[in-house]
Amino acid sequence: MTVSPKKARTRAQDALLLDRQTGDSQWACCAITCDNAPAMYRHVAAHHDDLLQARIALEMAPSPPAAASPDLEGAAEFTSRRADKYGSDPINLSCQCDPLQGTVILFYLYIPIDNPLALANLHKTWAADLGLSGKVKLAKEGINATLAGSTASVLTYIDNFTSLPDIKSLGLDRLNDSQSDADREALERSRYNFFKPTAGCRHVFGEVMSIKVVEEICPLGAPELSVYNDPENRRGKLAPDAFHHKLKELQGKDDVVILDVRNYYESSIGRFPGAIAPPIRKFSSFRDYVDQNKDQFAGKTILSYCTGGIRCEKATSYLRQSLNSEDTQPAKVYMLDGGIHNYLEWIKQEDSLNDSLWLGKNYVFDARQSLGLEETTGVAEHKDRLISFCQVCNKPCARYVKCDGFGCHRLVIACEVCSPLTLGSKSELHCCQECKIMGEKVQDYVNSGQESGPGSTRIKRGIKNAVRAVNGRSDHQTVLRSIVTRGPPRTHQC
Repeated sequence: MTVSPKKARTRAQDALLLDRQTGDSQWACCAITCDNAPAMYRHVAAHHDDLLQARIALEMAPSPPAAASPDLEGAAEFTSRRADKYGSDPINLSCQCDPLQGTVILFYLYIPIDNPLALANLHKTWAADLGLSGKVKLAKEGINATLAGSTASVLTYIDNFTSLPDIKSLGLDRLNDSQSDADREALERSRYNFFKPTAGCRHVFGEVMSIKVVEEICPLGAPELSVYNDPENRRGKLAPDAFHHKLKELQGKDDVVILDVRNYYESSIGRFPGAIAPPIRKFSSFRDYVDQNKDQFAGKTILSYCTGGIRCEKATSYLRQSLNSEDTQPAKVYMLDGGIHNYLEWIKQEDSLNDSLWLGKNYVFDARQSLGLEETTGVAEHKDRLISFCQVCNKPCARYVKCDGFGCHRLVIACEVCSPLTLGSKSELHCCQECKIMGEKVQDYVNSGQESGPGSTRIKRGIKNAVRAVNGRSDHQTVLRSIVTRGPPRTHQC
């Protein structure tokens, strides 16, 4: 199915505008800032016609029919939405479970998978048999998963997964009984670093198991970018101790960039000192950010990091590819192997809390929201190390609630006093004035459909049209999904 040229251009303009929004009614591009959307539209049309035309072509490209991919026959259950329409995953937890009796694991693996659908069905069976919840993404390029359950169930899953024929080459299975004590200890350490276990019960994912077959396990929007074919990929990985020492050695030098490749709401509550934190809401915007800021990276040493390493794999490969062209000075690109998670674990194992360079919290994609040094070491939280503040009272805080604007779901930092949230309740906070003023009107408009059958209502209007109708203009349709940050446009540093 194709769209009309007019609709394709509108969608392309909206996408480019969204990529450049840095705050509530503020946009930035090419060292200029605008306080209204039409002005930024004009700038994009005048100075970025190549990007605009490329995006229009992408919007007009016909979508392949479902039957065009024989490998995904019967995969409807593995391609549907995880949350309800206009909904999102829970970010707060209300249960009586002892988190120490459960385990949450986070892992990824870039490895060619011939039949992702078969592995998806296998995970469906394992999840049902073991009582697991979480999220699993599978593609021909590999697997990206985070799972929760009882500690015994998670260990059984790990044994099942590591014994698969295609996975055994990692050397993480326990099937060899002839190992020495030293070898077994090394194996357990390798399994620990790979699966990154932390304490938590199965309710951290709302007891939901989402298994998806996708094009990319970490959606950069570049499926043609092959991580395991990048010759520099392995050489560019730094173990936590090496990353720590290199960070101390190079910090503050003009030819060094510390790059946080995560989303803005993750870097807002925790990052390494001096890090550039791109104002992006989703990883697929990272390519545009790099393309627009090549001068920041050209010829420099780049130390990148993310939560567990998966985004850095793609990000560093793309950085090498885009910065090593004939018209760009080559850069040295490194990544923190195992991500922030393994760095904090290394700090714990080294018993060197006071030597940690990490500031704030490490955001995680489940109802626990974030983990810090106190969760991994048992040491009481150092309040002065928090870098984020309650939006209402401005007290140090790293707790998130959701914006109450209908269909928005943007995360707002708020303490328990200012937003005493319970499971299923509203935060009574908004990310911006537009959401506060128009929230209920937009919801009423979206839900005001014609009856399509006895006792049922058909939702016929999307959020974009609802905002246009309520507000009298279409500018705000990007605000509902835009980046809201405090600080300079384009990037912020600590």
